[in-house]
Amino acid sequence: MITEAYTHSIKAANEDIYGITHYAAFVMDGASALTNNNFTPAENDVVWMVKWWERYLIANLDELERPLEDIIEKGIIAFNEAFAIYKPVEQLSKLEQVSSSLAIIRIHPMHFECYVLGDVEISLKRKDGVLEILTDERIKCLDAQVIELMARNSEREKSCVFKDFTEEEWSLLKKNRMKMNTEEGYYILSHDVTAVFKGIHKVYPREILESCLISSDGLSPLDRFYQRSALMDEIKNIGIHALVDKLRAIENDDKEKAVLKRLKTHDDATAIFMEF
Repeated sequence: MITEAYTHSIKAANEDIYGITHYAAFVMDGASALTNNNFTPAENDVVWMVKWWERYLIANLDELERPLEDIIEKGIIAFNEAFAIYKPVEQLSKLEQVSSSLAIIRIHPMHFECYVLGDVEISLKRKDGVLEILTDERIKCLDAQVIELMARNSEREKSCVFKDFTEEEWSLLKKNRMKMNTEEGYYILSHDVTAVFKGIHKVYPREILESCLISSDGLSPLDRFYQRSALMDEIKNIGIHALVDKLRAIENDDKEKAVLKRLKTHDDATAIFMEF
């Protein structure tokens, strides 16, 4: 099996992370709190979160006899205990909570296991040419509401109040964040153990698979230029690093976000690519 992995951020602190063990691999795409509070000693709380989970997943994912939901559920309990050193979890509002999308694959002797919680993606190309993408679209739908609002106001940059958002945009972002880990909104890795059982969990025979791409939402602008199968072929040809360089060039040419229609010009971008 051939594996390549890469993560890149324009920011000083990358809120994405990836990990590879003997039998598993994962990608996390962190989401910052919607307040100025910072409780942990890291650059920000979401960086602290994804680094904590990196250590935990690397230590536990190769226990193939353990169900993934059990590993993640016990991880949330341990994570909450660790976070409580700095701030009791029960005192956090949803606007103060950090969260992260999570994608995991595990390679068993006879099958290939996939788990997705949030809007990270696992793209699977089968030997017969069939392509399947595992992801939760609900976060993208909520973000689209804000993006549409941004597109209506050509003078919006003159009235930004917080993190390059206007008061109206910021209000909608907060309204959507309050839907975190509810049926009316979306499910994601945070402090709530019930979210674990809302993830996408599928198993495939190993022999049917040709390649797999695990990617954070930061790569999604490339969907405007590549069908997913072609994107995976491009990674095979030039590598993830070169592809992310292409992405950054496209983003730099679209600083107004008119073409890519994103919440921000640049997002952290992370991918793991495997060929079988």
